[in-house]
Amino acid sequence: MGKEGAQVKAVWFGLTTALGIWFITGVAGFLWVVVSEQTTYYLGLYLYLLGILGVLIGAAAAGKRSRGKGWLHGLWVGLLLGLFGVILNLELIPELYSWGAIGRQLLVWTLWGVAGGYIGAYFRSLERGKAEGIKKKLFRGRG
Repeated sequence: MGKEGAQVKAVWFGLTTALGIWFITGVAGFLWVVVSEQTTYYLGLYLYLLGILGVLIGAAAAGKRSRGKGWLHGLWVGLLLGLFGVILNLELIPELYSWGAIGRQLLVWTLWGVAGGYIGAYFRSLERGKAEGIKKKLFRGRG
């Protein structure tokens, strides 16, 4: 993972961001169900969707922090968090998972990671463009 590949620090930052968002929103949703005494049949689906949200935001953070190839950083965030999610699901309810479900989760979370990394790289380039525009305005008369 050198200059051509992904930077470990950016991927790690995105992965911890994604895990934090997934954990915090999952705990908040679970507490809402417990406190409000609502019946929910789709708690697993909600946690899955919150995981995708975490992947998207974490991959965007990794793509923004990277020096280049934001999509590659997002891919790694999505793949690693997808693997973590598969392991977690297999530990909780192994009889409900098949190879197709595992492959689908890895594919979907990786694609969302690529999209998030691309979005993060886009925001990085916007900031870089604004900084260059400000420098041009400041130093226009000098030279």
